[in-house]
Amino acid sequence: MAESGREGVAGAARQFARRYRVVLLSIVFSVIGIATGMATANAILAGASLREGGMILAGAAVACAVSVVHTRHLGLAFLTAAAPLPGLVWAAPTGGEALYGIVPVLAYVFAYAIAVILAHNILIGTLDGASSGHPLKPVAAAAGLTVALALLWFWRTATGEAAFQGVLDVILAAASSLIIMPIGESVMNFDEAFVAAANRARECRQRRLEKLAMVAVPRWGMSVAGIAAIFVALAWFNAEPAFSLVQFANAPLRFAVSLALTLGLALSVCGGWRESFAATIAAWLAGLVTLWGLAVVGKITASSPVGVVEIVSLAAFLAFCGAARAAGFRRLGDDPAIARLRAVEDLGGPQLFAIMGGIGALLPSVVLHPAFAPFVAGLAFAGAGALAFAPALTTACELMLPRRRSVEELYGRR
Repeated sequence: MAESGREGVAGAARQFARRYRVVLLSIVFSVIGIATGMATANAILAGASLREGGMILAGAAVACAVSVVHTRHLGLAFLTAAAPLPGLVWAAPTGGEALYGIVPVLAYVFAYAIAVILAHNILIGTLDGASSGHPLKPVAAAAGLTVALALLWFWRTATGEAAFQGVLDVILAAASSLIIMPIGESVMNFDEAFVAAANRARECRQRRLEKLAMVAVPRWGMSVAGIAAIFVALAWFNAEPAFSLVQFANAPLRFAVSLALTLGLALSVCGGWRESFAATIAAWLAGLVTLWGLAVVGKITASSPVGVVEIVSLAAFLAFCGAARAAGFRRLGDDPAIARLRAVEDLGGPQLFAIMGGIGALLPSVVLHPAFAPFVAGLAFAGAGALAFAPALTTACELMLPRRRSVEELYGRR
């Protein structure tokens, strides 16, 4: 009786939403527009940097061009690139003359990656009538990681104000993407020409991703895992000078606690300790490579350490999405290696375009401030971690510490 009552309420709500769809969408867009307009006026009156705003808008234009290649739909590409912007405006600094450098740009990149995954879900739903899984849990875990790391590294330090601004940017930009993408998709039209073009593009990408998906095969997985281990060692020893540049006290201890925090959040999303361990290493490899680059450049701004935290959170989000997708395939009965292979083929394209669009969004900032170039390298390793290193490390863990298998699994009985 209770279930039938809930179904009746849900059906009535859907019917109401369909009947008054235009009115409801108008109200939602009006509220978002008013809130964004008020936040914009407040930021301008408070003396927020228009130059930083221009860099973000220029980066969003480049990211939109990348999204056009990904989605083959101009409206969806514009929506994907624009969805994080209201959240950044809501979180705009209210302190006069406040300058946070790369922090809001990387928050945009983080939210843009969320929008790309949501756009992929829209494409899958339009082409196949299916779903590849909503990224809410990976978003929540990655945003929680941002908050935890900001508190761990920057509580009561000179960088604390920039860290607080970075947390606001990440959370509100992510919320903006999660809200605006489904609302905007509901008013879009996908015709037969779009379906045909999108299907051709997807088939072409999947053929190319089949080779990359071989990291799920033990022989190639062990090789790539060895490469990842070498990069971890190189990045750690070469990033160590950057700890003094950014004035990290007790850096090894804080780094160990950061790894534990990342692993704990990963366990809530990834579906197993092997996948969680691999995602943690992939995420922190991107952060260490960024610190390595900052040590080489030697020009550390007050907000640079916050940017490293944002890189780690972005890399964790992409790795969490891949692991969650593989866990979904395992629940459908796939072998773990096959599940990882299918996850790379399914999400590899969106993850790749998220990184390409993110690098494009960083280009205007790097042109104006060449010292921000290490963050481009960090983004590249974030993509490599999600696409190759995390699946390969999971494969290596399975080989060294095999999963327990039931008699039915061993002898093919379902």
